[in-house]
Amino acid sequence: MWRRGRRFVKRTFGGYKPLTIWVLLALAISLLLLHWNRDPKGTLNGGNIVWDVTDGSKSLSESACGVSCSWGQKSFYIKTGTDKSVGPTICYNGQIYMSDEKKNVGRGINTLFIDGDTHQVVDKKTFDTYTEEQSFLQYIQLEMKERTVVIMASFDEISYSLKDEAKKWMKLMGASQIEKVKFRESYILIGQRGLKQGHAIEFVQPKKDGEQYASSLVKKGCFTMPLGPVENIAKLVAELTEIKSGSELVNCDLKTPCDGTPVQVYTGDMDNKMPHICVAGRMIMEKNMNNAGRGINTVVLHGDSKKLKFVARFDTYEQNSTNMENLLKQLHEGDVVIAVVNDDGSKKLGQGAIRELNALGSSAIQNLRFRDVWYFVGQKGIQGFTELEEISFATYDGDWPKPIKKSLCLPNSIKGVKVAPVMSGSRNMEKREFCKKFDGYNEFCDAEKVDEQLETVPLNDKSKASNEIYKTPILIIPGLDHNALARTLETILSQPGLRPELVTVAVDEQALDHGELTALFKFNNISLGTLPRYEDKMNSAIEKMFSQTESKYVIVIEEEIILQSDFLNFMSQCLPALEADKSLFGVSAFNYNGFETTSGDRGRVNRMEDFPGLAFLIKRSVFESQMKGAMDKCCQKRSWDSWTLKNSGEMLVPDVSRVFRLPYQSANDGDSYLENLFYRPRLTVSEDIVTLKNANSLTSTLYEEEMEKEIKSSKHFPLKELEKCGSKLETIELPHKDESFVLYFTDKDSKRTVFHELCKCFGLYSAAGKPLKGLHRGSLRFYYRGGTIFLVGSKSPYFELKPDTVKIVDKLYLQ
Repeated sequence: MWRRGRRFVKRTFGGYKPLTIWVLLALAISLLLLHWNRDPKGTLNGGNIVWDVTDGSKSLSESACGVSCSWGQKSFYIKTGTDKSVGPTICYNGQIYMSDEKKNVGRGINTLFIDGDTHQVVDKKTFDTYTEEQSFLQYIQLEMKERTVVIMASFDEISYSLKDEAKKWMKLMGASQIEKVKFRESYILIGQRGLKQGHAIEFVQPKKDGEQYASSLVKKGCFTMPLGPVENIAKLVAELTEIKSGSELVNCDLKTPCDGTPVQVYTGDMDNKMPHICVAGRMIMEKNMNNAGRGINTVVLHGDSKKLKFVARFDTYEQNSTNMENLLKQLHEGDVVIAVVNDDGSKKLGQGAIRELNALGSSAIQNLRFRDVWYFVGQKGIQGFTELEEISFATYDGDWPKPIKKSLCLPNSIKGVKVAPVMSGSRNMEKREFCKKFDGYNEFCDAEKVDEQLETVPLNDKSKASNEIYKTPILIIPGLDHNALARTLETILSQPGLRPELVTVAVDEQALDHGELTALFKFNNISLGTLPRYEDKMNSAIEKMFSQTESKYVIVIEEEIILQSDFLNFMSQCLPALEADKSLFGVSAFNYNGFETTSGDRGRVNRMEDFPGLAFLIKRSVFESQMKGAMDKCCQKRSWDSWTLKNSGEMLVPDVSRVFRLPYQSANDGDSYLENLFYRPRLTVSEDIVTLKNANSLTSTLYEEEMEKEIKSSKHFPLKELEKCGSKLETIELPHKDESFVLYFTDKDSKRTVFHELCKCFGLYSAAGKPLKGLHRGSLRFYYRGGTIFLVGSKSPYFELKPDTVKIVDKLYLQ
């Protein structure tokens, strides 16, 4: 092999000495050419050389951009624009690519892009960075390949909209003087993507005093590719991003040790308290630290070490989110992103950035609206959704949301979940629009409630779905109180098993808000016209409802009623008795005597001669036989004030009410009895499901047998306790709890004086000139302080059960 090489050299060059002579001769010629072309003001930049062009008006030789370069180098000629009248010129490797003559230059940064490997021109672009930088950023971040060489020449003005992010990326092309460029100053750059800062060919021409524009820069020369040390762009990003470390927050305020990395996020409060992000016990972003503030504050951690990789704030209120989108696209597998929104981050948040955040595990970012705040911890390569995310919504009128502050332990790897986790809240746009449109719904539209979803509650026990109660229409008859109507609708919607299409609201044709509120809940409505009295409205609504349905029953809910969650379940357990017993007119969920001290047996239902109203179920047969066409006779009063049906019958009434009626407001002094009825503390069932213990003994015969049996077995009430009646210092007590007691009394006079006095004594309902409530066959059964009491009057058939030795109460002397 060696012999063949020696023969080749000898045959071609005449031996090794002649070869040496040829090499030296070539070097001398190159140095001579450089000398001939070199301007006295020429400068060396590594292996590159640049000359000033003192007379830019001379014609430019297109053969080599007016320059002869050494072997392996590329020639260039660059002239910036002159004020705003003459455009720039860019010549590369013997060819003019951009100029006025070619009509492809304009205000801003005129740029030639050259493939760093093939040395071929791949693109020509003008970016008007006087008006915006986004198109420039998007191109250099996303479309420029690694090692691409750029030749830039300014025209007119480039600095006005050239912000820190764009300047940083120019530094990633080797620039070091871009920060010096001021308004309408001239600038030239020959750089390369990934070139270490300071190794680019770069010139700035400042303005002189009194000048509107800097004079034009004209340079020519030769450069070699690569222009200098070129590195991976990600590494340079980290070097150029100065991450400061702020104040200490031990364990990021976690109360227990963390096996991973402790983190705390805080969205700030309104626009005057700065957000912060704590990582591993140190504030990485906070007031006056790493530019924390309005928009999306972002910290990126290396996936393996959880060390800081990148910190940035994207003010997506003022600027679009291209910069953020581009950053997220450059993340490596496993990188962790911590983000916090402060003030507003939604105004200019684009779909591209949203898609990138979704890919990192966010399930809520697309729901961000004006002034909403949000925190998020996601990871590149996550499968599914992160559970480390929360959004707090601004109010419907644009007021500030509740801030988010949370400490968490970041695991080494964030496990995604397949189904998007339920956020602490979600925006209810329909409800927000309603609240913007109508006043007077202070509670319903309260900032804490405005985004509550209006959703039905399924039945836990699916076997109950066939019960007739879940097929029964519900009629709501509202009053004047907007918030009360909203509360009623909310508590109806919360009934397990409710079918919204079976709910109808009787709407005054002038109450447009009631109609829209009904539609918001997906309920139906019937228009009643304008009726002056609530009683007339109720009567008309009941008649219309029965005319529009063939159901055997209708449930009626009056104004200002709050239903407990057991309401429909309670009704469902009463239907078998109602179906079997014609003497039962319906079911009421309200007990006149259901005060805190006179009720408490949650599983007990009683038969009563009253028609309590307020929230009741009534049979179609009763309506058609006693009410239809006669509402003005039977039902001219409010339902609680003794409707008078023609035929005797009873209602099923719980010992503990399933509804609460708000205090009744009346301007009539004669309605003072309503204070006794509605203003005293009442007891309602709070459990979701209560099983009735006597549901199978509610038909007439069985109920009577049960009543007689219980009265017979009851102990005689200690009459001495009645001496405490009316005392403010002493309370009537039962000798034993969980036992029954019977008290027999005289009930002969028409005013039922003793009966009224006994009711007052025990705290039952009693009002002068008004009938007693809750009676069954002249007796009254109630639950009192842990036991059951029967008040049996002399007119009651149960009075015959009294033993001869038992004393009768015929008078009370109230203190």
